[in-house]
Amino acid sequence: MPNASAASSADPTVVARRQAFGRRLRELRVTTGRTQASTAAEAGIDRAFYVNVENGKNNISLDKIFALADALSVDAAELFRGLDS
Repeated sequence: MPNASAASSADPTVVARRQAFGRRLRELRVTTGRTQASTAAEAGIDRAFYVNVENGKNNISLDKIFALADALSVDAAELFRGLDS
């Protein structure tokens, strides 16, 4: 029996949500004129991991979401704005 993590990563809805989150993250980063490297460093996240989050490949923890919001000087809710539409 496959583990829940592997199963959820193949779920098209989960994948689409990760990709939408990554697009929103990229949009906010670009709007603030930041690079992936500087955003990741300020949030205390490995740059390669950050790149994969933007590309919708990595699942990100709540702690890291808050760290990214702080790095981008936005409320954490801003990272999710428009994802369901």
